[in-house]
Amino acid sequence: MERMRKLITDFPGQISNAWQITQSTPLDFGGFHPENVVILGMGGSGISGVIASKMLAGTASMPIAANCDYTLPAYVSSDTLVVACSYSGATEETLAALGEAEARGARIAAITSGGELGERAEAGGWPTVTIPGGEPPRSQFGYAFTGVMHVLHAAGAVPDALYADFANVAAYLAEQQEDIVERAGQVADVVEGRRIWLYADAAQEGLITRWRQQLNENSKLLVTHHVFPEMNHNELVGWESGSEDDVAVIVQVPEDHARTRVRMDVCTGVFQDRGADVVVIEPSGDSALLRFFDLVHLGDWLSLLLAERAGVDPVDIRNIDLLKNELAQVP
Repeated sequence: MERMRKLITDFPGQISNAWQITQSTPLDFGGFHPENVVILGMGGSGISGVIASKMLAGTASMPIAANCDYTLPAYVSSDTLVVACSYSGATEETLAALGEAEARGARIAAITSGGELGERAEAGGWPTVTIPGGEPPRSQFGYAFTGVMHVLHAAGAVPDALYADFANVAAYLAEQQEDIVERAGQVADVVEGRRIWLYADAAQEGLITRWRQQLNENSKLLVTHHVFPEMNHNELVGWESGSEDDVAVIVQVPEDHARTRVRMDVCTGVFQDRGADVVVIEPSGDSALLRFFDLVHLGDWLSLLLAERAGVDPVDIRNIDLLKNELAQVP
């Protein structure tokens, strides 16, 4: 229990260290300008690619896609930058897709603490961000995400102003942490013991996926997430069976589409009519990046507080370990 609490408490320092690592790791693509980018990764490593693809969708001059699977899309070619992100360096799905990327002649970069991915990166001379190892991958999001954005910035996919703002994140989170913990406790008071439904604008899907994953792994909870406006065309009807056992958590940021905000307001009434509570989460921060990290840290604290209240070990992942052991028996 104390191990995960310390890791989450130290998150601002992790961001600071991640920024120092990237700034001392110059990356050179030799004038290569990718037509598209595919980011490989699973779970706590893969979420960085999911978030980056969403965050950069409105500014990047090339398509950026997250790939959480054994195989690659057919369009991956020598004009593609493939970014392999695996904290352990041993994620079998990522390594399988990486082999396919090599066979197709894609340009490759890596973010890892070592393992097979680190060995292949060194042998291939790939641009690589090497991060500290030995912790649960989901607790090392600061290293993985900063590393992914560093690679994408070197490839010309991240605006300079957004990238430079990473230098401000650690100090901001350290200053705001007490307030973030208090806000997380207030949310925990409402959602504890309830079925949790996470919602946000489509542009924030990566963020609420991160929240869901943290609640899954740290809190040992089954949680669902969906996005506006798509949920208005399917899941909203399912709320006919909603009840007071449910709680809807709606994340709102200033960048939300104006029409989506109207949809959120109307749906709040629908949820409440079924007896559900609704919690609206709004971030602090003077920039989109600071608001993003404010929400990431809030979600991490929420997952920890719920784990502590339930008396479960937030580090334990016995079901994943069981699965990996079974897979190891299959050639």
